[in-house]
Amino acid sequence: MNRRLLLVEDHDGLRRIIGSFLSDKFDVVGAKNGLEAMGWLNKGVMPDIIVTDSSMPELDGAALLSNLRCSGLWADIPVVVLGSGSADPEAEAQRFRLLGAYEYFAKPFSPTRLQDRLMDIVG
Repeated sequence: MNRRLLLVEDHDGLRRIIGSFLSDKFDVVGAKNGLEAMGWLNKGVMPDIIVTDSSMPELDGAALLSNLRCSGLWADIPVVVLGSGSADPEAEAQRFRLLGAYEYFAKPFSPTRLQDRLMDIVG
C-alpha cells in the first residue's frame, strides 16, 4: 500500500504534474493552498507527508507549516517545501527549516530527487 501524500500547490498544472509523477509511490491528495489543506486535515485524514509550495494565496507555506507545528495533532507530520523563486533561496530554505520543514527544494527542481527524498523521509 502506498503512503498518503498531501500536495499543496496553487498552480493547477504543476500540482497535476507533480501529483502524477509521485502517484507511483504515493496516494496523492491535492490542495490549492494552505487553507484548503487545513480543511482537508480537519476531516480527520492523516497524510504520511506533506509537500507544500512556499508562496500561495490565502495561507502560504510558512503559515501552513507554523499551524501544523503548533497543533497537537499534526505537529509530527514531515513537511517538504517547494520554493517559489525566492531572490535568496538559501535564506528561504533556512527560514523554512527553522519553522520545522524537513527539506526545501528550490524551483525548478528534479522530480526524481524530490521523490527519492520523500521516500527517504517516510521510510
